[in-house]
Amino acid sequence: MRKQVTLRQFALKALPLVLLALPMTFVQAQNQGVGATQQGQFADGIAAIVGSEVITMRQLQERMNANRISGDDSRGREQILQGMVDELLVEDEAQRLGLRISDGRLNQVVSEIAANNNMTPEQLREAANQYGINWESYLEGIRQQVLLDEVRSQVLRSRIKVTDADIDAYIKQNPTGVSPTYQPQLIQPEAPPPEKRIVVEQSFEPMAIALQHIHVRVPDGAPDSVVEEARARANEALRKIRGGASFESIAAEYSDGPQAAEGGNLGIRMFEDWAKLFVDQTRNVRDGGVTGVFSAANGFHILKVVERRGIIHERQREVMVQPPRPAPVIVHDPRVAAARQEGPVEVTDSHIRHILIRYTPVVTDEMAHERILEVQRAIQGGMSFSDAAEKFSQDSSAPIGGDIGWVTPGQADPAFEAAASTLQIGQISEPVRSSFGWHLIEVMDRRTEDKQADIRKSLANEAIFEERAAAVLDDWLEQLRGRTFIDNRLDKTRNR
Repeated sequence: MRKQVTLRQFALKALPLVLLALPMTFVQAQNQGVGATQQGQFADGIAAIVGSEVITMRQLQERMNANRISGDDSRGREQILQGMVDELLVEDEAQRLGLRISDGRLNQVVSEIAANNNMTPEQLREAANQYGINWESYLEGIRQQVLLDEVRSQVLRSRIKVTDADIDAYIKQNPTGVSPTYQPQLIQPEAPPPEKRIVVEQSFEPMAIALQHIHVRVPDGAPDSVVEEARARANEALRKIRGGASFESIAAEYSDGPQAAEGGNLGIRMFEDWAKLFVDQTRNVRDGGVTGVFSAANGFHILKVVERRGIIHERQREVMVQPPRPAPVIVHDPRVAAARQEGPVEVTDSHIRHILIRYTPVVTDEMAHERILEVQRAIQGGMSFSDAAEKFSQDSSAPIGGDIGWVTPGQADPAFEAAASTLQIGQISEPVRSSFGWHLIEVMDRRTEDKQADIRKSLANEAIFEERAAAVLDDWLEQLRGRTFIDNRLDKTRNR
């Protein structure tokens, strides 16, 4: 299946699923991005009048939210509004020219968007639903965007003529045909939608605690001097422990308790079996940690929490988890390397014919696959490939027996091209799934030629076209603005 490489299709490949740039008729009502807090001040009123059409403040704010532009960013707001005005102007021009996008074309674009996101159209629809996007509105938004691009393409084709002399002059200055400003495309994927996951949460309920103890005794009725001496001794013991000495050795040296010789080991007991003072003092001490010096009626104490034992409770709950953002993808134009290569660039073209059964949001992938199997059986039963293509194929090549001519590597859908490359001349493939649908493919002939000169001319042609396109579009839009009444309520100095 030959690809028609257009700016629109290239843009679709570069954009994530639901962040496809859509016209103002498509409202991302669920978006609560940056600027939502200012929505109230823009909720009512008119932002601009374009001919007989109105852009409301609410529509402007919704577009600003979708583009993550704050309501305080006056320059960003003006740029967004100008884009919305231009969209209306182009829509009016499309209507004047009688252009429309058929359901078949729309289904093809939807299939391309799905394939470029490694999805089927059905999965694309499910993903849109996950984002809270109305599917019919999404389709209408895509139809409108394709229509706008079609108008722009017609304008460019009618106003830009690149001659052979232009190409020769360009290649004289740039022998490879590659634009001096060429940069590979950097695609920064958006973060995928949140996913539902089951999280197991554990909580520990301590029931018992094991302690070691240093007790510096103070006799009943002891004078203050004895109390202070005991306090100093306890503080000295704590300093040594915190300095790295083992609790056991310090207990043996300083403790007056009965377990001093055993390192002050008191063993493990349930919480209710310990003195409340000990429980309170160790409440916020981690396992292996040591309390400060604290006093009681019979002297000064230091405790070490050896360990806690208890019950682990588990419970499951459903949470929304944000998967990590995919890494940026660098996309190189393979023709650039070929154009810069020293020596010939031998390319093998294939003369191909095919039969296509498309899948759409209505015709599922399974239905299209079953249909192509029926066509395959008809051919195996004696029907010629050409007759089957004319009768069953949904490609524009059907009237000429499915013949799409000579196909150069890189011109066709990758899956289509990969399948065709494995076929012998005259061999018919098994059903092949591409971004367009299901195919039967036959390679009728092959030829190998040095294509470097053609590649360089093609790149030069595109570079010249791109250099001229921006100015042509700007001039054309200015003409549309000049013949249309525009009342920009945000900038009274620019009203016409």
